[in-house]
Amino acid sequence: MSERSSEDASAPSETPGQQNPGQNPERRGPPPNPIHHPIFLPILLVAFTLWFGYDGFVTTDPEMLEHQTFNRIMYLIMQPICFRAVPRGIQEFLEDQQAAAAA
Repeated sequence: MSERSSEDASAPSETPGQQNPGQNPERRGPPPNPIHHPIFLPILLVAFTLWFGYDGFVTTDPEMLEHQTFNRIMYLIMQPICFRAVPRGIQEFLEDQQAAAAA
C-alpha cells in the first residue's frame, strides 16, 4: 500500500492536454520591465509637456514665475517631440497587440 500511495503522490493531477488557467507556460523568466512598454515614453513626454505648459503659461505662483522662461522654452521643445512620439508609440503598441493575437 505504501508503494501505491507514493506513486499517486508523484503522478500529475491533470492530463497532459490541460493547463491551469492561472499559468502561462510560454512566458519564462522575470516579468517584463514596464519601462520597455511602447507607450511608456510617450506618456512620460506628454506628462512633462503638460507640466512645462502649466508652469510656463498658466501658473500664478510667484516662485514659479522665476522659471517661466525656462518652462516656456521647454514646452516649445517638448511639444513637437510629443507630436512625433505619441503616434509612433501607439502604432508600436497596436503592432505588438496584433502580433501577440496572431501568435
